[in-house]
Amino acid sequence: MNYKEIEVLAPVGSYESLTAALKAGCNSVYFGVEQLNMRARSSVNFTINDLKEISRICKEFYVKTYLTINTILYDHDIRLMKTIVNQAKESGVTAIIASDHAVMSHCKSIGMPSHISTQANISNIETVEFYAAFGKVVVLYRELRLRQVA
Repeated sequence: MNYKEIEVLAPVGSYESLTAALKAGCNSVYFGVEQLNMRARSSVNFTINDLKEISRICKEFYVKTYLTINTILYDHDIRLMKTIVNQAKESGVTAIIASDHAVMSHCKSIGMPSHISTQANISNIETVEFYAAFGKVVVLYRELRLRQVA
């Protein structure tokens, strides 16, 4: 297999880690902004104002950008989620990694690609078929992936 065909995905949470990932040769990165991602409390996060700069830097290196919005969303989060998704699309982010149906639905409504997060707990083919309406990429339930390998 040609190395260029393999997607080397690295998590980034700061410009320093983004630079390190680019220097290491990754061809895609994922990151969160604000508080609607699972790493919000465990790492430094970018802000919505960083989206254009992250996209610009990554495009320079032909690196795909995936923005995670993978927390449980409540009614009070919807406005912020839509603002983030809209800004991500405007900034040229490759796709949103989503776990909540509201995110997937909004992405679909504005033509923003979405990938289905492992947080959606996809563990069977019928669920894969359901989520296929929202994204071309689904990340299977973690425990299922581990069980299949063992």
